[in-house]
Amino acid sequence: MNRSLMPPSFLPDRIAFYALKFLTRLCDTMGVLLLASTLLIIVSAVVVRDVLGLSMPWTEEIASLLIIYAVGFGSISAWVRGEHLLVDLFSHRMSSLAKGLQYRLVALISCSFFSLAAWGAWIMSYMSAHNKTVSLSISFTWLYYGILLGFVGMAILALWQTLRGPVEWQSIKGSGGDDN
Repeated sequence: MNRSLMPPSFLPDRIAFYALKFLTRLCDTMGVLLLASTLLIIVSAVVVRDVLGLSMPWTEEIASLLIIYAVGFGSISAWVRGEHLLVDLFSHRMSSLAKGLQYRLVALISCSFFSLAAWGAWIMSYMSAHNKTVSLSISFTWLYYGILLGFVGMAILALWQTLRGPVEWQSIKGSGGDDN
C-alpha cells in the first residue's frame, strides 16, 4: 500500500481522517440515493403520462426537494475532497509558511461565507414556514433546510480547516474516502 494513502499516526489526525472518510462516504451514498430517487420519480411520471395518460403533478415538487438535498450532501462531500472550484494563480510561488497562511485565510473566509449563507437559509426557512407547495402542501421550510444542511456542513469543515491548517493526508487526492 502506498505510504501517502496510509492514515496519519497522530491520534487526533487519525480520528479526523476516519471521520472525514466516513462523512464523505455517507454524503456520497445519500447523494446517489437521492439522485437515483429523483430519476426514478421523473421517469415514472413520464411513463405514467405517456402510457396511461395520467398526470402526476406532485413529482416536480418531490424532485425539487430531492435535488436540493442531493446538492447539500454533495457539496459537503466535495468540500472534504477539495473538489470545489478553485482559482490558483500564485500559490506555486509561495513559501510553505505563506501557503499555510493562505490556506487558513481562505478557509476562514469560506467559513464566514458559509455561515452567512446558512444563516440566510435559516431565516428563509423561518420566513417561508407558512408557504406551501401546490400539489402536496409541503412547507417551503423543508426546501431551505436542504440548503441549510449543505452550508452548515461546509462551514463546520471550513472552521476545522482554519483551526487545524493544512494537513498532508488531506491534500492527497482521494483521501476523503474513495480509495479505502
